[in-house]
Amino acid sequence: MCESYARSLLRVSVAQVCQALGWDAVQLSACDLLSDVLERYLQQLARGCHRYSELYGRTDPGLSDVDQAFGLMGVSVAELDDYINNLEPVAFSQSIPQFPIAKGSVLQFPASGFETDARNALRGERKDYIPEYLPPLVSLQEGKKAFY
Repeated sequence: MCESYARSLLRVSVAQVCQALGWDAVQLSACDLLSDVLERYLQQLARGCHRYSELYGRTDPGLSDVDQAFGLMGVSVAELDDYINNLEPVAFSQSIPQFPIAKGSVLQFPASGFETDARNALRGERKDYIPEYLPPLVSLQEGKKAFY
């Protein structure tokens, strides 16, 4: 489902770029071929950005990684900048919702009030070496005696 949605958005983007370049029409097979080329190009660019960010010990790629990935692919950033400045921007034909849709957290961390109450009631204060993002380390069996 996600792949077909992204592919259809690529197809619309390619058709709009073709229209901006002055084409009156494009056959569906040619549009699909250009969409496939664009998809592979974007994947190669993303892989290059990812590799450069990992090489420099970062988890998120930055603009320097994009610049180096373009250099790896043989694209001059100066020429790309010149091309973009001389081209009229083409807005997408329809508004697109955020993709993919963000889902709520499924982690079952207790609410902050519960965490404070549970810590104070059962264990006392949180140790300095335990990060705040970890759930409270509270045992419900702490106050009871074990029967063997």
